Amino acid sequence: MKTGGCSRLMLRPETGTWFRALNLRYWISRLETNQSRTSRSRFSNASANSPLYRILYLGENHQVAIYEVGALLGNPNAPLSSPRGSWVLMSLQVTLHHIANLCDPRQQRLIATNDQEMTGVWANNSGAAPTQQLGAALHAIPLLEGFVFPSSKVGSRNLAVFPDKLDVRSSILFVNELDKKTESFV
Repeated sequence: MKTGGCSRLMLRPETGTWFRALNLRYWISRLETNQSRTSRSRFSNASANSPLYRILYLGENHQVAIYEVGALLGNPNAPLSSPRGSWVLMSLQVTLHHIANLCDPRQQRLIATNDQEMTGVWANNSGAAPTQQLGAALHAIPLLEGFVFPSSKVGSRNLAVFPDKLDVRSSILFVNELDKKTESFV
């Protein structure tokens, strides 16, 4: 992977419905992403001692969102439920203006990567994993609000958003069906 090519990525708008799977114990903070500043993830090497940028991960559909958080395990044709609590699926209306599509092979060539490298298991990697280095390089691109990337669990796509970098015209909205109010990620 060559993160130096990130500045050449083509940015495009992304509008539509994406999904967030949330453990029910976090319902009260459903619109917050501050925990991601200190949590290591696929595209962030953050820790409590070294906080980084906020990042919000969304799935293209219900199945992807629930697999990505580990609420479902195994083969998508015969899934196993994880007993780690209760889960809520949130449908979010996303309107973003500057997104890179890292599922596009032409975009992948610009940064010398592929689906296999972006979905690889890097959990035991000492130091920053290649995908975490990519996340930092993408965060450094001035206009970039987020990026679409391949799911490591199911043959589909995810969306990673940098909430602190949203364009003034962009939004991530949740219509709370309990009180019929529209809530916005901040």
